[in-house]
Order: sequence, then C-alpha cells, then structure tokens
Amino acid sequence: MAERNVTDIDWARWLAWGAAAGVGAGAAFLAVTMWFATSMGDPARGPLLMISTIVQGDEAMMNGTASIGIGVAVHIALSAVFGVVFALLVSRIRSDGALALAGALYGTALYVLNFKLIAPAVFPVFEMANQPFELAVHVVFGAVLALVLIGVSGTGRTASVPDTGQTAPASARTGRI
Repeated sequence: MAERNVTDIDWARWLAWGAAAGVGAGAAFLAVTMWFATSMGDPARGPLLMISTIVQGDEAMMNGTASIGIGVAVHIALSAVFGVVFALLVSRIRSDGALALAGALYGTALYVLNFKLIAPAVFPVFEMANQPFELAVHVVFGAVLALVLIGVSGTGRTASVPDTGQTAPASARTGRI
C-alpha cells in the first residue's frame, strides 16, 4: 500500500487541489444524478432545480421559478467547499487506503448532514429525493474526492528506490505534497 509523506504540506496547493477535486467530484455526482433522474422518467434538469431551492427556497420548485443556472452555481460552490473541507480533514493521513476509506466515510457524513439533519428542517423539497440513491451518490462523491487527492499527492509519496545507487526523484526527497 502506498504511503504519502505528509511532513511538509504545501497548504495552498493542497487546498486548491481539494477545491478542484470537489468540483470534479461534484460534476461526476451531478452527471450520475441527472442520469438517474432520466432513468426514473423525470427530467434531467430536476436535480439542478432542486439544488437551486437552497438559494431560492422551496416555493421556487413548486411555482416553477427554480433556476438551472442557480442550481449549477450552488452545486459548484458547495462541491468546492466540501472538497476544501475534506482536504483539511485528511491532510495528515499517510496511507492511500486510509484516505480512500476517509473519502467514503466523508460522503456518508455529507449525506447524513445534508439529507437527514438539514433538509428536514430547512429544505423539505430534498426529502422528495430517492434516499438510497442519494446515499450511494454521496459515497461516490467522497470516493472520487479521495482518488483525486491520492493522484495529486503522488509527488509526495515516500520513495521506495532499490539500492541501485540511484536517488529518488526530487519530489519524493522533498516530501512536498
């Protein structure tokens, strides 16, 4: 199992990758969610309209004023924030396996927070969503976050160079993530 050297983190780079990973994972999340909506006979724009109610309120969904553009903007912003928070939480995790597990658990925690705690109190329209699917797609979101961060932290992996007289690449020697 690969192990990351986390002794000297380049925080600006790490958090930027967290935001980028969040947006990428959010795009995958949205694509799968839109596919699922159409597979259930609903319009693909439905998830975006539902997301827009975070800003526009539940009545926007009911009266037809929910906005796809607002839904996209809100989803991108939340995905980036969730990515940065994840990057902060996992910045000291050394193994790829632990980071992958943390991603799945983070996705689960986001589902519980968003759909079981916040939505019933503030955004009841989200209770109309297919809950088992929402749990699954949130776990996938967290896993994609973790995979991206595993990929970009590859330059900080602990070097395993056989004793051939060769030295490890500079990125491995510096331990910069």
